[in-house]
Amino acid sequence: MIKRILNKLRNLYYSHKYNIPIKNKCYFGHRISICGNKYIIYGNNILFSDDTELSVIPAINGVCPQLFIGDNVHFGRMNRIGCANKIIIGNNVLFAPHVHISDRDHGFKNINCPISQQKITSKGPVIIGDETWLGFNCQIMSGVTIGKHCVIAAGTIVVKNVPDYCVVGGNPGRILKKYNLITKKWEKYDENKCN
Repeated sequence: MIKRILNKLRNLYYSHKYNIPIKNKCYFGHRISICGNKYIIYGNNILFSDDTELSVIPAINGVCPQLFIGDNVHFGRMNRIGCANKIIIGNNVLFAPHVHISDRDHGFKNINCPISQQKITSKGPVIIGDETWLGFNCQIMSGVTIGKHCVIAAGTIVVKNVPDYCVVGGNPGRILKKYNLITKKWEKYDENKCN
């Protein structure tokens, strides 16, 4: 009973702190950090597990950053989202712990200037399709679109686009399986064969 009351109070506290309407029904774990809240659009029924961090900052000249979070999104523990361009997270997306998404990179080309003082760059927006599951400790890099109902395996670093209904693993990530809409089965992916 006491735990339920404390959870409700924590939900009210974070909803008020980050100006998220109560009607959105968001649920918050402990130590949630959201920077740049005015650049975030929240869906309904979002769960922020302990130590989730969203950082949305205008770091690229002329770009107004945007983070869209769909409905029924579950952020795992220690998730990190870094946005300076645009990140779109679809509906019913499930994050395991320690997932990192970034649409930005540090500039490094000028060897006469410390990397920390060089301009932030981006290869483009990041889009995570509906119903996708992002496994433990995976990383999604800038300019990547992941399709609908995909599985990104634990430890995978995704640097290229992923079509709908794929299982991706490795470093760098590659497609391991793809759902065949004709046979209605998950099949081993052969990149040399037309799918």
